Amino acid sequence: MPRVVKEEDYAARRNEILNVARKLVYQKGYNQMSIQEILDMLKISKGAFYHYFDSKQDLLEGLVEQMLDEADQVMGPILEAKDMPAIEKMKQYFDAGSRWKTDQKPFFINLMRVWYDDANVLLRQKQEDAIMKHFAPKLADIIRQGIAEGVFSTRYPDQFADTMLGLSRGMEDKIVGLLLADKPPPDALAQLEAVVGAYYESLERILGAPAGSIWTGTMDVLKEWLDTSS
Repeated sequence: MPRVVKEEDYAARRNEILNVARKLVYQKGYNQMSIQEILDMLKISKGAFYHYFDSKQDLLEGLVEQMLDEADQVMGPILEAKDMPAIEKMKQYFDAGSRWKTDQKPFFINLMRVWYDDANVLLRQKQEDAIMKHFAPKLADIIRQGIAEGVFSTRYPDQFADTMLGLSRGMEDKIVGLLLADKPPPDALAQLEAVVGAYYESLERILGAPAGSIWTGTMDVLKEWLDTSS
């Protein structure tokens, strides 16, 4: 029993360090953040820090792992559901991710401004690579399930799972560019709909899924993201 308590204390303290580091990353970028700033904010020694992390690089790995865990808490139950049809899983996968971000819209808007800064290129790349490695196999399982159910017809489930996540990066880059523009164009909503619609149409065609089966084409969420008052 004492060992369990010690492990819990260790995890709690490690997460405390990660949370402070994450705030600093959002405020100024990973490259500009220093370990000394973390020590000052938590009032701990270097020795205490290095008990949890071997280096700043190791801290980076911990930040990526923490963010991946948060995403997994939202997406994992859907991806691993046993009795849900493949198309419904795919729809809920996207819907849950969209709702999770929309519910925290102010936070994510601020995050985007820092996340897409050159100072965070390394952290962003590591996060994207970790997402690819973590979620691609689970998405491939859904695709195989859909093939077995007769609703998907692609011959390359593993390769398409990678492609699917790669395409999402391109879509997100274009969306962020529109959302963070100093003066969004008058047709910003139409551009957003075109970018998102093209992504889902591509998925449906490559998967061989019925048109409109994965995305309903609703504009409500897109309008909410363009509304700067909330």
